[in-house]
Order: sequence, then C-alpha cells, then structure tokens
Amino acid sequence: MAEVWSSIRELHGRAPTLSHLSKDETFWSVLNSAIELDFKRGHLRWTMSELSRISKVTRSLIYYYFGKSKEAILLEAVKLIGEEFFGLNANRIDLWNKGQIADSVLQTRRLMEKCPHMGTFYMVHREEQTEIGASLRQLETEYKQKLKKFFSRAPAPNLEAVFGIFMGLVITPGLSDESVRVAVDGVFQLIGKP
Repeated sequence: MAEVWSSIRELHGRAPTLSHLSKDETFWSVLNSAIELDFKRGHLRWTMSELSRISKVTRSLIYYYFGKSKEAILLEAVKLIGEEFFGLNANRIDLWNKGQIADSVLQTRRLMEKCPHMGTFYMVHREEQTEIGASLRQLETEYKQKLKKFFSRAPAPNLEAVFGIFMGLVITPGLSDESVRVAVDGVFQLIGKP
C-alpha cells in the first residue's frame, strides 16, 4: 500500500483520505463511473470528458475531488477496496473485535450498492501486472492476514474457504441480510468463533 500512497501523492500533490473526500452522491457517481469506464473501455482508455458525461459531474468538480489524473481516481478505488471491501479500516476491525463480523460484511454490501462495479473492477485488475493489480494483491494478502489473526486456530485450507465465502457474500447480488448472517454463522460453525 505504500506504493499506492506514494503514487497518489505524486499524482495529487497530497495524500487524500476518504474523510477528506465527501462521500456524497458526487463522490460515488464519479468513482463508480470511473470504475465502469475502466472495465468497459480498458485500463485508462477513457477520458475525463467521458467520465464527466457518464457521472453527470462537471470536470472541475471531478478535479476538485480527485485531481486531474485518471489513475488517481482508480487508486482511490483501490484504497476504498482495502478500507471497505476488505474491511481493513479501524471501524471494521473494531466490528470484528466485537464479534460483529456479519455487520461488517453487510456494511460492505451497502457499499457495493453505491458502487456496483467495484467487484468487477477488483476481479478484472487483481491479476494484471500493473500498480493497481499489485496493490489489489497486496490488499488480499492483508485481508488473509486479518483472517488468520481472527481465526488463529484454523488451518490454511479453512482460511482460504473463509476468504472465498466472505468474498462471495460481498459480491453476490440479491442476498438478504438474514442469509448473510446465516452464512457467517455457518463459518463460525465450520472453524469456530474468532
């Protein structure tokens, strides 16, 4: 992740934080539109004008929120994947520490409703030999370390299964909150409570 922040500082002139960026509809519209464009047109094969048109946000407002770099916008998406998708932020870790893992998964699902192309972005870029791909793979490693910490007695194959189950719970559309809670309870039965 240090490389991500270094790149963002270079592209942005500072290291933005999600608290710096208002998570209003403008933020989500730009971020989701950038992710969608990157998926549909190819990595960085889209323009800020296209982003403005699709997101219905002026370029000047996009520049205000994210800077003038397409890559900076996508790096913000990577940051969001780490903090929210993988639950590596302090709030999510706190939920896990309190045993509220299902609540953490449900928060991620709410994020996916705001940014439905996030899962596709992750899946498309995770194997690419780019800075974004490397950053996503690093986030996976950090998430797996989080799982290992919380389920310390579980053997490696069980942890891999938990990784797959939680990823599926996050990106599978149409699951009810109750079904997510049932699945998380099933994980606890499989490998024990953290």
